Amino acid sequence: MGDRKIKLLVLLPNLVGAGGQRIVLNLFYALDRERFDVKLLVQERLGSFLPEVAGSPETHFLRDEPYRRTALPYLIAQTARYAAQSDIVIGALEGRASFCGLMAAKAAGKPFVGWLHIDWRPFLKRVSWRQSLGLQAYRWADRIVSCSHGAAESFAQLFGIPSSRIQTILNGVPIDRVLAAGTQPLSDEHRKIFERPTVVTVGRLDPQKGQKYLLDAHVMLLKEGFEHNLVLVGEGPLLDDLREQAHLLRVEGSVFFVGFQPNPQPFIKNATVFVLPSVFEGFGLVLVEALACGTPVVATDCPSGPAEVLGGGEFGILVKPESARALADGIRQVLTDGPKRTQLAAKGPARGRIFDEKIKFREWQQMLIVLAAERIADIAPFLL
Repeated sequence: MGDRKIKLLVLLPNLVGAGGQRIVLNLFYALDRERFDVKLLVQERLGSFLPEVAGSPETHFLRDEPYRRTALPYLIAQTARYAAQSDIVIGALEGRASFCGLMAAKAAGKPFVGWLHIDWRPFLKRVSWRQSLGLQAYRWADRIVSCSHGAAESFAQLFGIPSSRIQTILNGVPIDRVLAAGTQPLSDEHRKIFERPTVVTVGRLDPQKGQKYLLDAHVMLLKEGFEHNLVLVGEGPLLDDLREQAHLLRVEGSVFFVGFQPNPQPFIKNATVFVLPSVFEGFGLVLVEALACGTPVVATDCPSGPAEVLGGGEFGILVKPESARALADGIRQVLTDGPKRTQLAAKGPARGRIFDEKIKFREWQQMLIVLAAERIADIAPFLL
């Protein structure tokens, strides 16, 4: 395609240790630099993923301090400056960074791609009217990409956007890197936790992720005589509340908060069962990681994502969301049914492979190339 690369501007609000940021960074690293000139524009210089981009000439920050609404005009103006130098603007996470990108792209006459990471039907009631208004603006996006079919259908119905305008590209996971990371040893401190059967969950400590139901399920199982430990990997606003819940339930000795882990794979790999207790999702990236590691999975059948990843329950146990009892029953099945546990562990790796980023990000690249050919005259001849 000659020397002319497609100039991409990828937008994020921050680099907090959440699944949305993780998959965006995965795509950022995977994009073919022979075809694309990529800039990652982050509004706030904060988050657990900052070390990953330290010193990267492709990463730019607009502010060193947390967001305030008074900064919105500045953020739009600065985003417009970058958008003017780009061919395609990607709003990589629903919210203000994408809203700024959409406004900037339209002002500069550049195509805008909005990326959906969650099912907005249950989440919409939890956000401000400003964010809801920003989502309404997606109707002016040139492309909308959803991480799951369920999230796409929900968004189309909520905002009156034809389903044909939303393309589903399931999230991609760097399977080979996940497997290599899983071979890393646990620290001596953490290794002791796994001397008993251990339930592991990984995710931001947030009401959406449903960890409070998992704590209650843990207590139920202990009372029923099923000895095990519970490990929560992640950070977030509910940390103190969850610690207090563990204290009131008198299970501090069997519940371990290990914080954000740059490499959570050894925890997932060594778990007896991996649990995703979410109230709602968009995809469930860690489910693929657990499948790839051969760890049996229990997940809530929440909107949307887990059922798609787990093949409707063929590759993991799906349970009712927002129910500690349902979670406890699912976990007990894995802990006590050896043949079932072996079957799930054996089927997981092949299932995980179908979500390999080599496959899924190829779909992203093809979509971007087609969009460039449609909208950018001086690039089109090189894409033939």
